Amino acid sequence: MTWPTVVITGANSGVGFGICQRLLCQLSEKTPPDTLIKPQELPGSQEKDDIEGDRFVLPCEGITLIMACRSVQRAEVARQKLLQILDKHVEKLTSSPNYDGHAEIFRKNVRIVIHPVDLSSLDTIPKFVQELEKNYPYVSHLICNAGIAPFTAIDWPSCIHQLLTNPLAALTTPRYYRQSWGEVSQDGYGYVWQCNVFGHYTLYKGLYPLLSSSKYGHHSRVIWTSSLESKKSYDAKDWQLKETRDPYGSSKYQTELISLELDRRALHDIDASKRVRHFTAHPGVTHTNIDLNLISPLLHYLKHFVFYLARWIGSPNHPIALEKGAVSVVWLSIISLSTLTVFCASNKGFKSNSSSNGHGSVRPALKFAAQTDWRGNSCVGVTEIEGGEAHSEEAKELVDHCESLYQSIETART
Repeated sequence: MTWPTVVITGANSGVGFGICQRLLCQLSEKTPPDTLIKPQELPGSQEKDDIEGDRFVLPCEGITLIMACRSVQRAEVARQKLLQILDKHVEKLTSSPNYDGHAEIFRKNVRIVIHPVDLSSLDTIPKFVQELEKNYPYVSHLICNAGIAPFTAIDWPSCIHQLLTNPLAALTTPRYYRQSWGEVSQDGYGYVWQCNVFGHYTLYKGLYPLLSSSKYGHHSRVIWTSSLESKKSYDAKDWQLKETRDPYGSSKYQTELISLELDRRALHDIDASKRVRHFTAHPGVTHTNIDLNLISPLLHYLKHFVFYLARWIGSPNHPIALEKGAVSVVWLSIISLSTLTVFCASNKGFKSNSSSNGHGSVRPALKFAAQTDWRGNSCVGVTEIEGGEAHSEEAKELVDHCESLYQSIETART
C-alpha cells in the first residue's frame, strides 16, 4: 500500500500548522469533506472519470507527514499538538452512529516526523534531502509553505488613508507595511528571495528523484503558497529582489510564475510516464502573530475582530482561522488531477502553445484561493495570476536563472 509521504515546510506554526491539521483530519474520513468542495465555476466535474495516475488514493489508510522546520524543539511541540487534535477528531468520528471504522485504521498508520531544514542557509538543504533519501522510498507531495515577511513598521498615514478610501482592501491587501529591503543572505543572494523563492526551488530540485519515483504510482504534486499581497513591483533584471521596496509581494509573485512555468514544462514532457505537477495556492487572510512586533496586543486582537466584520459584510477572502486558510492547499493535495484539468479548462480553456512543437497545450495561469462564506464555511476560489500570460517569457527566464544558479552551486559542492 503506497500511502502519501507529504513534506511541508514551515509546518510548526501559522498556515503550515493549519495545513497539517486540516490534511490529517480530512484523511481520517473515508470520503474527505474537502473532496466534495466544488467551485461554482466547475461544471460537471463529478461526471468525469479519473484518469489512472491522476487519482489520489482514497480512502487513505495512512500517511507519513514530514515537518520540515528550522527548530526541532518548536516542531516537536507542534507535532504533539497535531496528534492531540487528530485524536480528538477521531474520537468524535468514532462516536458517530454512522461510523465506518476508517478513522481508527488511519490513525494507526499516521506517522509524523521532523527533519530540520533552514531555507535561509542553503547548506542545510542537501543534508535534509539526504535524510529523506535514506528513510523514505518516495515523496508524493511537497508543500512549499515556509517563508519570511520582512515587515518592519506600519506607515500609519498610508494605513489611515487606505482605511478611509477603501476599507475592505485595507483589510485584505494592505499597502501600508514598511519592509526591509536590500538584505543579502549568508549565501550571498537576496535574503527574502532566497527564503521565499530559491530555497524552495533548491528543495524541489533536491527532492525531484523522490518526487518522480515510480514507487509512488501516481503523479506527485508540488504546491507553492502565494499571498493576496502578491504583486510585481520589481525590474526583471532585479530577479533576486535586492532593490525592490516590496520584496515580500514580489517574491510571492515570482512563486506564482515559477509554479506555472514548471507545471507547463511538466505537461509538455510527453514521454514522461509520471509527472511532477505544480500548483499555486494562497490562504487568504488569516489571523497570525506576524504583526505582534508592529502593533500593540490590543490592536492585534482588535484586528482579529475586524477581520470577522470583513467576512460578515461579504468578503470571501477572510478565512481567519489557520485550518480554514489551509483549505486551498489541502484541496489541491487530495482532489483528482483530472478534476483540476476540467476546472482549468472550464475557466480559461487550454490555449494552444505554438512554441511547444505540438507537445500538448498551455495550462491557464490560475491560482487557487482559500475562501469562506460569511458563516465561515470553507470553499476554494480561483483567480488569474495577474499578468501570468503577459509575463510568460519572464517566467521562463526566472526558472532558467534559478536552474543555472542551482547547477552552479551543485557543481561547486562536488
